Amino acid sequence: MTAYDFVTLDVFTDKKFTGNQLAVLMDARGLSTEEMLTVTREFNLSETTFVLPPENPENTARVRIFTLGYEMPFAGHPTVGTAIAIARARGLKGEIRLELNTGVFPVTVEAASENGFAEFQNPNLPTETGAAPSIKDIAAALSISEDAVQQGAKAPRLCGAGVDYLYVCATLDAVRSAKVNSAAWDALKLDNVIGVYLYAKGGEAADASYHARMFAPNAGIAEDPATGSAAAGFPGQIIRSETIEDGVHRWVIEQGFEMGRPSRIIATVAVENGAVQSVRIGGDAVFVQKGQIFI
Repeated sequence: MTAYDFVTLDVFTDKKFTGNQLAVLMDARGLSTEEMLTVTREFNLSETTFVLPPENPENTARVRIFTLGYEMPFAGHPTVGTAIAIARARGLKGEIRLELNTGVFPVTVEAASENGFAEFQNPNLPTETGAAPSIKDIAAALSISEDAVQQGAKAPRLCGAGVDYLYVCATLDAVRSAKVNSAAWDALKLDNVIGVYLYAKGGEAADASYHARMFAPNAGIAEDPATGSAAAGFPGQIIRSETIEDGVHRWVIEQGFEMGRPSRIIATVAVENGAVQSVRIGGDAVFVQKGQIFI
C-alpha cells in the first residue's frame, strides 16, 4: 500500500464551496491508467488530475486529467487548479508550462497559502468542427422550447479548441430553466463531443458577458459548475455569431448558478482580420483540503 498526497481546490471562484471542485494528486508516479480512473471515481468529483514528471525537462510537469468516465485530452478548471497547486507546492510564480494530452500549455500563475490565480493560453485555436444536430433534437434534450433556441447566425454549432462541445445560444430564461431529458439525449449523437454548452448574453453579475451551463452526461457529468475547456472553444462560436471588432476582448463568463456553485471565468480573446488569434482562460481558485489517499 502506497500513500499519495493530494489537495482539493474550488476553481474559478475566490470563495470556498463554490466554483468547480478538483482533486490533484501531487506526485502520481507508479499509478496505472486504470488506477487513476479508479481514484477519480473514489473522489467522485467532476475531474481529478495526476501530476507526473515532464517528458521534456524544459517544461514544469506532465498532467493527466480524468473525469468519472474517461481520460480527458484537456480541461480548463483542472489546468487552472493544478497549476496553482504545483506553484504553491514548489514555490513557483510567473509562467509555468504544463504538458497536457493536447499540447504544452503556458500558464501564468500566482499562488498563496489559501488561494491563487492562473491563466493559461490554449495552443489550440478554436474552430468549427462539424454539423450540429437539429434544433428540434437539441430543444428536446435540454427540455426547452424550440423557439427559445437562437437560429440564423447564432444557430448551434460544434466547435472546439482541443476538445469539442455543442454550443447552443438561447434566451436567458431558457438557459436558467434547462434540464437534461435523458430519454432524448441520445438523439443528439454527440460522439467524440464532451457535452452541450448552453449560453445567453448577460447574467447575474453586472459585468457578466455571458451566462452559461454545460451538460455532459456521457462523461459522467450531469452538469458542470465551471467549464474552462468549453470557454476556450467558445470564441469559435462567438466569432461566427456576432460581429467582433479586431483587438483584445475580455469576457466574463458566469456558470454554476443553477447548481448553487457560482463560478467566474475570464476569457481574453485576441481578434485580427476577423479571426481569433489567441485565447487565454483565467480564474481564481481556493484550497479546501489536503491529505493522503492509500492505493
